[in-house]
Amino acid sequence: MGDKQSLRMPHLSTAHIFVAPMPGCDQKKNANRNHLRRLNNLGRILMTRQKLLVYSVAFLAACTPLICVPSISLACTTAVISGQVTADGRPLLWKNRDTSSTVHNEVVLLGTGKYRALAIVDAGDRKLVWMGVNAAGFCIENSLSRDLKETSPVESNQKKLGNGGLMRLALETCATVDDFRKLLMETDQTGRTTHANFGVIDAQGGAAMFETAPDHFTMFDANNPLDAPHGYIVRSNFATTAQALPANPTADQVAEIYAGERYLRACRLIDSAPQGATDDKLTLEFVLRHMARDMADDSGQAYPGTVNAPVGLLPATIPTERTISRSTTVSAAVFHGVLAGEAPELTTMWTMLGDPKFSIAVPCWVAVDAVADELTDPHGGELGEIAVTLRDWSLSPDRDGIRTRGLPGIWKDVWPVEDALVQETEQARQRWLRDGFTSSEATSLHHSAAARAMAVMERELIEAKEHALTLPTLIRVAIYDHSPDTDPARGPQNLAQFLTPEHGFECQRLRPEDVRAVQLGSFEVLVMPGGSGSKQAEMLQTSGCAAIRDFVDAGGGYVGICAGSYLASAQYSWSLNLINARVWDRAHWARGTGTVTVGLSPLGGQFFEPGEGQLAEPIAVYYGQGPLLVPGEHPELPRYEVLATYESEVATKGAPVGAMVGTHAIIRGQFGSGRVICFSPHPEAPSGPQALITRGVTWAAGK
Repeated sequence: MGDKQSLRMPHLSTAHIFVAPMPGCDQKKNANRNHLRRLNNLGRILMTRQKLLVYSVAFLAACTPLICVPSISLACTTAVISGQVTADGRPLLWKNRDTSSTVHNEVVLLGTGKYRALAIVDAGDRKLVWMGVNAAGFCIENSLSRDLKETSPVESNQKKLGNGGLMRLALETCATVDDFRKLLMETDQTGRTTHANFGVIDAQGGAAMFETAPDHFTMFDANNPLDAPHGYIVRSNFATTAQALPANPTADQVAEIYAGERYLRACRLIDSAPQGATDDKLTLEFVLRHMARDMADDSGQAYPGTVNAPVGLLPATIPTERTISRSTTVSAAVFHGVLAGEAPELTTMWTMLGDPKFSIAVPCWVAVDAVADELTDPHGGELGEIAVTLRDWSLSPDRDGIRTRGLPGIWKDVWPVEDALVQETEQARQRWLRDGFTSSEATSLHHSAAARAMAVMERELIEAKEHALTLPTLIRVAIYDHSPDTDPARGPQNLAQFLTPEHGFECQRLRPEDVRAVQLGSFEVLVMPGGSGSKQAEMLQTSGCAAIRDFVDAGGGYVGICAGSYLASAQYSWSLNLINARVWDRAHWARGTGTVTVGLSPLGGQFFEPGEGQLAEPIAVYYGQGPLLVPGEHPELPRYEVLATYESEVATKGAPVGAMVGTHAIIRGQFGSGRVICFSPHPEAPSGPQALITRGVTWAAGK
């Protein structure tokens, strides 16, 4: 938990603790009534907080056991980015907040200090702040660093400031980075219960990170090349001072330190800026999209299908113990600062309530008349509560990972809306720079943006509900893929384009190690695509091959395409012997590629129903050196059934003419309690007769 601390009251005056009524109260009440009326039209899905929570429980009951969230003590990832390295010269401040203490966050206005402030807090608790901005353009966030607590023990004292209390006091009293430094110097003398890395920026171009123990601190200036040679400072959940490390430690230096991998991943993202950068400089869009939503494996490689590796098939489940965007991420914020001399009110807090993977960023300004109803509620901002529901529905059974089946659809719908909000907000900021900032226009834009964000999130909630209700009818399909993420194979990607929920399938990627770990049990069908059958066997190893045989023997379905049919045959020493087929003219397996025609057998005509739309004989299909199948002589396997035969051929590279015509192109058979269907050609290719595959997968599933 990146910012968990004792709930004891910080040492604040009564004025600090009391929160005055927010401006625009009547307007806010009317907005609430209109909002509830709109939600009622959506089937009363979100009319009250209690009903929203009921949906959350319903999703969980349908999809995963109700297990308490394990105690995750440390997790936040943050960065202070100076204007030296941003595209517009303005500083950026970012935090992904991770905690197991509460998943419910809200945005609130604090109006009792020297400076009015806008902050993200635990829902219903305004005493402690976890990130925020004030009217002077001063922004602050933190990441917990318990090694600072261990190196500077102090006696427990309820009157001493903790992490959240210090950030609230800073927002109420500080205008600059230097003001915060002075505040830390003052409280060094009285003592604190802080043990955190505090990132701050201000309206004068200041940007710094403070590693802050209970009675001392160390400042790292993001504008100082000695502290930040690349113009930024990243922290996760360790302090360089506590670990006797330099300001910017290397991979070797943090290899054994908790959260070191997240620190390194964030640094690499900023350094490489693979997408969203302008002239090799960082943009707000890059931090919002590519840092807050990053998911990478233990080696720092983004998982295929995610925002930083969009090409490739998403794994079925992504473990998030070491990722930046985790299963315990409850909110995030990116602060877009201003240049010295510009109106500090332009400082924008881009807020993501809930897990950023399932949420949307909304622009917020401290000068708004009132926080949009979608973002503020003592039970949690409604927009964030939808993200909580979507996240809970997607948690793995152990709740340490994210099941990815719903993510592509969410991203496809949500991110274009977020992009539009970013573009429109930037246009408004440019207009305010030219004509002057007005709080009324900022309020209007903030409320409009929140309403648009809420509309798309409500749509996602409804779609997720419908998907959850129909989930048992979807055929769960595992697509094998051992290709590297840097050069993904086309076959699995082609299959994922049409084996979709809309067509009745839930399609997920399995790596060789997943098969060896006996993860096939949660699927109905395994599809082994093209490539090399011998390579597939090699990568699967003996245990993986045995796991596939056991899966099919116990009732699972097997669909082989080209190489996958070689693997299923009873021909080679590495074959799985799932179907009683041998390969004709194996000496000329590399006979060339091209389009061929296949004819359906009487059984195949009934099976594929060519008169129903997508299929018409003769069927033209791409051939990529798949096996020419003929009956085998395996004594323990039944004879297979022929569904299609080659009517034309490819005969190059020395292959004899006439060898291919008449051999079997599509066959099916039984293995134990399971079903096996093999395709020698590639119906899954773009513009190919893909209905052959969907029908084959459906049959293999026993449907």
